[in-house]
Amino acid sequence: SLRINWQDGVANHLNPLWLRERCMSELTVDTDTKQPKMNPHDLPENLGVEEAGLIEGKKSLWVSFSDGHTSEYSLDRLRAELVRFRETPLQVPAYKKLEPRLWSGGACRMPEFSHEEVMNSERTKLALVEELLIGGQVLVHGVPQQDGEVVRFGQMFSTLRATDWGACFNVRTRPDEALAGGDAGLGAKKDLAYTPKPIGFHTDNPYRWPTPDFQLLHAIEHCTCPDGHAPCDGCQVMNFMVDGFYIAELLREEDPEAFDLMCQVPVRFENNGGDNGSALVHVAPHFELEDGSEVAEGSRPALRALRFSAKSGQYAPPLEPEKLAAFYRARRRFSELAHDPKHVLSLQLAPGSLLMFDNQRLLHARSSIAPTDGERWVQGCYVDRDGLWLNFERWRRRLGAGSA
Repeated sequence: SLRINWQDGVANHLNPLWLRERCMSELTVDTDTKQPKMNPHDLPENLGVEEAGLIEGKKSLWVSFSDGHTSEYSLDRLRAELVRFRETPLQVPAYKKLEPRLWSGGACRMPEFSHEEVMNSERTKLALVEELLIGGQVLVHGVPQQDGEVVRFGQMFSTLRATDWGACFNVRTRPDEALAGGDAGLGAKKDLAYTPKPIGFHTDNPYRWPTPDFQLLHAIEHCTCPDGHAPCDGCQVMNFMVDGFYIAELLREEDPEAFDLMCQVPVRFENNGGDNGSALVHVAPHFELEDGSEVAEGSRPALRALRFSAKSGQYAPPLEPEKLAAFYRARRRFSELAHDPKHVLSLQLAPGSLLMFDNQRLLHARSSIAPTDGERWVQGCYVDRDGLWLNFERWRRRLGAGSA
């Protein structure tokens, strides 16, 4: 290996293969895309460093390898990647990593946007996407109350994630009649959401792999309280949001072992396709950490995603009795914290409003629907996370914005 002693006293031993895969020479990578042209087996298994030295007048290092190839490296870039591996890509010239802003309901104000401004301003689109990636949710007003508008809006920001329910789904207090028929003997799609019963906090579709990233809900027809003080006698249905990452952090601070169990114990999520004619099953823990992330005492764990849905089963495996009892206590406590009113953001959708949120971070719930609430038609769809990141970077660079 090659040892580098930095001026601040830190020393790093660099593996020859680790160094070589970072070579940006024309022989090694395509100069336009920076994509490597060599496969792992093209390099000697016992590749070594023959010589190395600093380049005079430049903050660079040259390295001669045992196969006869010589590479040049920026010392600043090497050090940056050694310190901040996740934030220092090689093929990307500039990359802005956004850290999630955790929130609790009592201190959170829903970020709101005008549909007209979103449609007419690229800077507003950038602000909306940045808010989604940081805070996890936005509310857009004035969206045309038309069938399929939620899909058109979602595709403006990312790639659509269609499911067996189609490009979009219709949330009414009856089966999704748009999907009635189909295979012989199968009826319309059904779900607990298509009843007037209340639904506890959950993420959508944890029984799918991959799980849908972001969800959009568009109120095409919906009751509303005229004075803005919801709920009221004429409109009692409410929607609720909670930051699952914030709740997970509360659990970690309160009981680190409980947090560990939520990261480690795989549970089984299930769905019968909505018509009892198919099967979707996915087994995974409730909490998912970033690759290589450890639950270190005194530091916030790097959560990547969470899955939580009582209506999807989330059946625990047959662990040894003491561990299983501890897991049930951990999950019960997470659920208690999530349903605590002080952590909940309450809102009432209005005709033409569109709620967009991170389905792998935020939990959402709905109150019961009263007979006096009248007709309610909410149309939803899912979009992928990578499309949001692509557009965030594209609009940020085009506008020359450090942030929105």
